[in-house]
Amino acid sequence: MREYKFEERTVGNILEDKAKTIRGKVYFLHGDMRISYQEMNARSNSVANSLIGLGIKKGDKVCMIMGNSIEFLYAYFALAKIGAVMVPINIALKGNLLKYQIDNSDSSVVMVDSDLVDRVVFIQEEIKKVKTIIIVPEADEKKTGFGPQFDIKKFNHLYDGPPKSPTSDVHFYDPIAIIFTSGTTGPSKGAILSHAHYYIVACLANQYMRYEENSILYSCLPLFHANASTLSALGAMLAGATYAMGKRFSLTTFWNEIRSYQATHTNVLASIFPLLWRQPPREDDAKNPLKVMNTAPLIPEFEQFEKRFGLKLVTMFGTTETGIVLVSPFDEKIKPGTCGKPLSAYDVRIFDDYDVECGPRVTGEIVVRGKEPYAQMDSYYNNPEATVKVFRNSWYHTGDFGYRDEDGFFYFVDRKKDALRRRGENISSFEVEGVINSHPKVLESAVFAIPSELGEDEVKAVVILKKGESLTPEELVSYCNDRMAYFAVPRYVEFREDFPKTPTARVEKYKLREEGVTKDTWDREKAGYKLKR
Repeated sequence: MREYKFEERTVGNILEDKAKTIRGKVYFLHGDMRISYQEMNARSNSVANSLIGLGIKKGDKVCMIMGNSIEFLYAYFALAKIGAVMVPINIALKGNLLKYQIDNSDSSVVMVDSDLVDRVVFIQEEIKKVKTIIIVPEADEKKTGFGPQFDIKKFNHLYDGPPKSPTSDVHFYDPIAIIFTSGTTGPSKGAILSHAHYYIVACLANQYMRYEENSILYSCLPLFHANASTLSALGAMLAGATYAMGKRFSLTTFWNEIRSYQATHTNVLASIFPLLWRQPPREDDAKNPLKVMNTAPLIPEFEQFEKRFGLKLVTMFGTTETGIVLVSPFDEKIKPGTCGKPLSAYDVRIFDDYDVECGPRVTGEIVVRGKEPYAQMDSYYNNPEATVKVFRNSWYHTGDFGYRDEDGFFYFVDRKKDALRRRGENISSFEVEGVINSHPKVLESAVFAIPSELGEDEVKAVVILKKGESLTPEELVSYCNDRMAYFAVPRYVEFREDFPKTPTARVEKYKLREEGVTKDTWDREKAGYKLKR
């Protein structure tokens, strides 16, 4: 892999360089689609020049409500070339949370998949800063339901721009993205990530995943998350390799796609990993082209998994704000329960509540400090207070408990914060509680994690109703389903008269967690209730 100088570390420049040096090499695979580096660059240039023609310039925020698609990649690289800032949003969001992220990011442009347009129409009177709506790939501008305050465009028309490189003044320290991460004591926060940060994360992935020019990196993870956009899409580009995009994870097609694309490397989430293991063994399990799979955390049977599927596992730990900071060394045997050792770009330690470093085997908070410029996020967008707090004493505080052993391996213990993680998606208990508390019959609620059979979290909501009111779990879940991402809708619901509280009237969630699923807890899955996506 060629190492780029600091001034060369912009995503647009890297694509330009690869288009010149390995021109016809296939960069992108999806279904029957094959796109070379040269074609990817030329089409991204066309989109970039068309966006400039619409008045989009360096520093403008462009909200992307898009699933995995070739249009997402064209937009990703085009905005990087202009110096505009992409704001990729989870496509499951709707209602207040969608409005908040569009508005809080100061986005003036929204790119939205045609099948998700109704979600933006629903909040159109509340997103006052948005001037332009670009529908992907296209739709009838006159029948979208948008008011006259918006300039409606079709993404397909962006291909009409000239394929030459756009004139721009983009630097490695400029922001490429604002990615929202779950709020724990407040609303979601937008992490400002630079071009140099994207480069460092992708460069390190090349090292610990052992990408090569002939590698094919398959990812079915969403491009609106940092994992797929940096480790896979940009990671493949730095290696001069090929990125094979899956639309979404499907247990029935995962291995078929791996074999179809002849994929050599992949990243999967913790919720995917045990599902793959629990499938009935087949004689051809090991007859697949995969060499390396990256996941976290590992299941106890990880060594049997490696033998069964004939591959090398790599485990890791990271956050949106830092990128991947801990990885199991490729040439060392993985210790059970570990999430690895610090990568070269990061100093990782365990601190107590007063930021004093803990000794081996002592549990404390995992904290991170970059050794290279822009190894971590710049700050939280429009949130200096949260930025100062999370970087207390010049260390990024992850909010996660862990410890290290005498050999320098780190181990994740639990989440210090009230965020939850379900099926690979981060969930803010604060935001789920906000939706539940907006129900006219609800007085108060507490949302927290219940351990999942799949190794992550399930969402439980304990609810106090207003005096004299009645509400069924089905009615509450339906209310939530209309107002939040499907993955955040509580699986467990329990109604009760009061909460355990501190003297300062804060709910003692740890006591509720200890109670877990009680005899009075309603289970959505056992009840057979189906969510709308």
